[in-house]
Amino acid sequence: MYKCRFLLPGFALVLLLVIGCGPSKVTATGKVTQGGTQMKLSDKGMFVIQFISEDKDKGGQTYSASTKTDGTFTVSGQDNKGIPTGKYKVAVEAMDPYGPGGGQDKLGGKYKAGTTTLTTEIVKGKEIVLEVGK
Repeated sequence: MYKCRFLLPGFALVLLLVIGCGPSKVTATGKVTQGGTQMKLSDKGMFVIQFISEDKDKGGQTYSASTKTDGTFTVSGQDNKGIPTGKYKVAVEAMDPYGPGGGQDKLGGKYKAGTTTLTTEIVKGKEIVLEVGK
């Protein structure tokens, strides 16, 4: 009888810890930089940014960012419920009809989904900086 008094609260604590150990979700924000400076496009330009989960359990789940021409972005996840914390590959395209090449990716396709070398970790409260080189 005496052991049951301690066993039940202990079991409840373990159950709460297991249930609470799933990946937390956050709304992530950040900016695209080039050569250490925030990258900007013309008012007709558009960044296309995708976060591809590296978590094998997620099966490469992809999340798209809402972007602005000043290189800032927000990733809110499905139904604005956030994106799971963890490691991601990041695909970035910088489309600008007024830039050199007129409407082509200013980054030359270097950071498209199949070829990107960019990675980041989504952590609560951490701004993401995507450095795309010169």
